[in-house]
Amino acid sequence: MTPPRRDQFPAQLRGAHPWVAALIALLFPLASWGQSATRQTPPTAGLQAASVTQSVLSIQVNVSLKPGYPQPVARTTFHLVDDSLASILKNAGVTIKGRDGKDKPAQSEDDYAIWFGFGANNLRMLPIGDFYERAMSTLRPHILQTVITDFDGKARFAPVKAGAYFVLGVARTPKGFAVWQLNAPLHSAAVALTLNERNAVVVQ
Repeated sequence: MTPPRRDQFPAQLRGAHPWVAALIALLFPLASWGQSATRQTPPTAGLQAASVTQSVLSIQVNVSLKPGYPQPVARTTFHLVDDSLASILKNAGVTIKGRDGKDKPAQSEDDYAIWFGFGANNLRMLPIGDFYERAMSTLRPHILQTVITDFDGKARFAPVKAGAYFVLGVARTPKGFAVWQLNAPLHSAAVALTLNERNAVVVQ
């Protein structure tokens, strides 16, 4: 780096003793470099990188029972869960009934969701209603938050620690029900998810 000329010094130092001027010439580039480095590093850069510790999830839920006619899923309960419904029930040993009436493990994750949705709408029908009660009892410790959609099918959960979650919900439809157990990775400050017939486990 080229030392500054004497005419670049502050006015009160231009007539300074030669050795003082030499000392200033030595220190001036270092001071200038330190100042420029400070200007080039935004003071909030490190904070911005570490600021996403919490996330807010918003959902909008609608179902199109006829192509081109989406209907909001209003006044319906949805849960924010720490794992998928299938994983929670399978790990707890919750079974479903086979056609022979005997207990058996579900063959797929969708089987659990279908039984869960059917049970939620047929609590008095055995063994479906019994399965739903056992499923909810197992699920409750894993439910972190619960919201109810408004008349536009929208809802927002309170802030949670950034991470991976699932959204679980059962909605009534004119002919049956719809079930969602949707993966919800919350790794940014705000996440918006649309739930519809395309990402539902089942829609009847």
